Amino acid sequence: MTRRLRLAALVLAVVLGTSACRVQTDIGVTVKENGSGTVTVGVGFDDDALRRVPTLLQSLRTDDLKAVGWTVVGPLKAADDLTHVEVSKNFANPNEASKIFTELSGANGPFRDFAITRTRSFARTKFTFTGTVDFTGGLESFGDSELAAQLDGKPLGDDLQAIEQRIGEPLDDVFRFRISVHLPGEVKSNAPVQLAGNAVWQPRLSQAGPMQLKASSTSTRWKTIAPALIAVAAGVALLVVLLVRGVSALRRRSRSAG
Repeated sequence: MTRRLRLAALVLAVVLGTSACRVQTDIGVTVKENGSGTVTVGVGFDDDALRRVPTLLQSLRTDDLKAVGWTVVGPLKAADDLTHVEVSKNFANPNEASKIFTELSGANGPFRDFAITRTRSFARTKFTFTGTVDFTGGLESFGDSELAAQLDGKPLGDDLQAIEQRIGEPLDDVFRFRISVHLPGEVKSNAPVQLAGNAVWQPRLSQAGPMQLKASSTSTRWKTIAPALIAVAAGVALLVVLLVRGVSALRRRSRSAG
């Protein structure tokens, strides 16, 4: 399913494998001053995942993504020794961003209720980002009917404990997630990490409940303020000049009267 960005493909590397693999998923949101921006999703697979599931990259169906406006880069081997596929899609305003967010994992998937708001005052613009990451459904939250068919109708084939016992490693070490949000201005958030103006969350599959993502920023439009400041400064300067001239005139009249 294009709507789910084929995230079910991530599950196959572990469920069908007999030893641990590594799958890194990065979701990035960048917002510009005018409310436009870009949503980027990058998935990196280690060599073991690609070797055990040769059709893994094809399962992402990048042609389907291109058909609905996503830009696809990769697969490319990166410095972290993972083979990455990155897809991105631009939005013109927060409403368009909400539609793109829904494409990440569907209305009921693990990444939901992502939203951007933008409110403006005279010379300031406030941005907020909110969202929920909910892994309480386990890997099944990434599943779909095609995945179930490959696993004889079972969404995951085994429960999480059985999978971890088989691969000999916690799933948190296999599936790694990072969500990064960049807003104009100084960003404040509930993220544990703030890096180069980005709020960065790293949710784990084992987390007990949903993780709420919150970030906000206020941007000052100096191009709007500058003319007003110049006008005020000019007004003050004119007032000072008039006052000085007035005082000087009074002094001259006082001397003449004396």
